[in-house]
Amino acid sequence: MTRPPRGIARFDSAAGMAQALAACLHGERFSSPSQSPLLDSLMPPINLLPKRAREWVYTVGGMSEGITARQARRLDVEGIGEWIAGLYPQRVYDAAFIGSSNGALMHVAAALNAPWLPQTFLCPVRAPFSDPDDAQSGFDDSLRAVDALLHADPRIAVHHMQDPNQDRLMLAAMSYFRLKLRALPLAYREFLLRSLAPNATIHIVRCTRDWPVTRTSDRSFYQFGALGGATESEYFDGGPRVARYLARYGAKRGQWSPPAPSMRAPEAEWGYDVALTESIVALAKEKNWRVVEWRFEEPEAFSFATADLYRDWYRSMGIEAKRLVVDSFLLMDPYTTLRLRAIPFWLVFCTDPSADTLRRFLDRASFDEIDIMLFSHGTEGVGLTDINEWRALINKAKREGRFLGVDERRYPRDFATFVRFDRALAQLGPQHPVPPPMPLHFFEDAMRRHGASYGISAHDYGA
Repeated sequence: MTRPPRGIARFDSAAGMAQALAACLHGERFSSPSQSPLLDSLMPPINLLPKRAREWVYTVGGMSEGITARQARRLDVEGIGEWIAGLYPQRVYDAAFIGSSNGALMHVAAALNAPWLPQTFLCPVRAPFSDPDDAQSGFDDSLRAVDALLHADPRIAVHHMQDPNQDRLMLAAMSYFRLKLRALPLAYREFLLRSLAPNATIHIVRCTRDWPVTRTSDRSFYQFGALGGATESEYFDGGPRVARYLARYGAKRGQWSPPAPSMRAPEAEWGYDVALTESIVALAKEKNWRVVEWRFEEPEAFSFATADLYRDWYRSMGIEAKRLVVDSFLLMDPYTTLRLRAIPFWLVFCTDPSADTLRRFLDRASFDEIDIMLFSHGTEGVGLTDINEWRALINKAKREGRFLGVDERRYPRDFATFVRFDRALAQLGPQHPVPPPMPLHFFEDAMRRHGASYGISAHDYGA
C-alpha cells in the first residue's frame, strides 16, 4: 500500500481499519498496521527493552507521524481522501459505506466486498514535553493548531481530544486532533462516481455516541477524556480509581481539572457528524443511488449484530461456525477471518467495558475455539482489564482458547503484538477460499432483523 500523506496517523482506528478492509478486498492479509517493514522488524527487539525504554520508543515512534502547527495550516484534506480511496481495488461495487469508524463494520464490508470511506481521521500535531494530565494547558496550547486546521479546509470540524488515561504516552509528545468531514471531498465523490454501479446503495454508518465538550468555534471542540475504561464522571469529577492512577504515574494532582464543558458533541473518534449526510444524499440523488443510514449509540453494538449476521450467512452456505476471532481496536484481519470461517467480534479497547461486552456475548453463544487479540497502548489506565481476566474469557472455549500474538508478561506494553497478531492468526486452520460475496439484500434483511435488539435502527433516504 502507498504511504499516506502527512497529517493522517496510521496508528489510528480510521487508517488502520481502512487498510485492513482494503487488504481483504485485494485478497490479502492485513499483516502490518504500520505498513513499514523497517518498523515492523524493530518491534520484537524493542519488546525486550525495559519498561520505561519501551514506553519512550513508543512515544517517539508516534511523534514521528505528527506534523507541526505550521504544517497544519497546509493540511491536504483532498490528499488524505485520495489516499484512502486509493487503497481499494478499482472496480465496480454494488454498495459502499461512509461514516463512523467501527471494527465490526469492516467485517460486514468485507463479506459484501464493499469499500468504506471514513468520516473521521486522526491528525497528530507535535507538542513535545507536554503534561498529559494538565488539561488547561492542553486546551490553551492547542488553540493555535486548532485555528490552523480550521484554516486548512472549511469542510472539516476539529475535535481536539485529550485523554490522559488511554493516550498517556502519546500525549507526552503530541496533541490529538480528530477531524470530521462535514462534506464529501472531491476524492470521495470521484471514487464513488467511478466505482458505484447504477442503482447502487450508499450505507451511512452513524454512531450517535456523544461526549461533553467545550466549544471553541462553530467548527471546533475540545474533548477531555474518551470512550474506554474510565467513566465521564471520573474524567471530570475524579474518584478513587483516578487518584490511584495518577499516584502510580507520579502526578502531582489527585484528579484532572479540565475546562467546563459547554455542550455535548459527537464523540471525537467514534461519533458521526450529521453535517456530512447532506452532501451524500445530494450525490445519491444525482445518480439515482439508494441511501440507507444505520444508527446506533454504542460502537460495540455493531459487534453483536455482525456476529449474528455472519452466523446466518455461514448457515445459508451449510457452514456451522465453531470458531470466534476477537479483534481489538485496529488489530483485525477480515481476510483470514473469512478464510477460517470464523465469527468475528470486535472490541473497542482492552478495558473493562469491552471485556464486559465479550462476557455478555459469550454468555449466550458457545464456541469450540476462541482466539483473541489484545491492543497494547502502553498505559495501566483506569479500567484496564487484567490479563488474567482476558485469560478467563478465552477459557470459555469448549475446546481451546488462545491469545493471538500476545506476550502476556509485557501486556499492556506488548508493542510487538502489532506485528505478531496476524502471523498468529494466519497459522490457524483449516483455511478455505474466501466465500462469494454476501448478497446485499441478505445483509439488509439480517441487519434489520437482528439490529433492533442491539439498538441499531435503519433509515431509508430513498433514491
